[in-house]
Amino acid sequence: MINLLSIASHKSKYSSGFYPTFAIDGVPLEVWLPRQNPAAEFHLVAAHSGLYSDEDNLLIWDRIYSTAPGWKTLVPLLVCSDDLDLTCTVIVAEQCAHEHQVQWGRFGLLKDSIALENTDVDWFDAIPSVIFERSNYHSVLDEFRKQDNIKMDWD
Repeated sequence: MINLLSIASHKSKYSSGFYPTFAIDGVPLEVWLPRQNPAAEFHLVAAHSGLYSDEDNLLIWDRIYSTAPGWKTLVPLLVCSDDLDLTCTVIVAEQCAHEHQVQWGRFGLLKDSIALENTDVDWFDAIPSVIFERSNYHSVLDEFRKQDNIKMDWD
């Protein structure tokens, strides 16, 4: 089954207002993940908008755009709303890129620094993998950056 990645406006329990976030089949990640496995409910917010560290922002966007066929990486998706960085509670996806699709194969709670070569992740059971058409995936990433005025080195 092919999933649809999109952008949603969402307000989490601990955010002061609505913010853009990614959605899977129309459901914001902050809602979709706990629906799949209640153990994934940490009241987190999107990692792709408004982190305190420019370095963290660049790392996240660099990882999510790492879609050369055969490439596998961990992509931070949700972070703690108090810290808005990659040192507290972080949910990641194991991203695998293919020629025509991008897959988030597993979802889990980061146990170590994302910068480590062999980062330890506590994977959630019962959360299915999702597969996006490559063209849909990249167009949504580009639109998200445009809406949130996020610039990358290659722009």
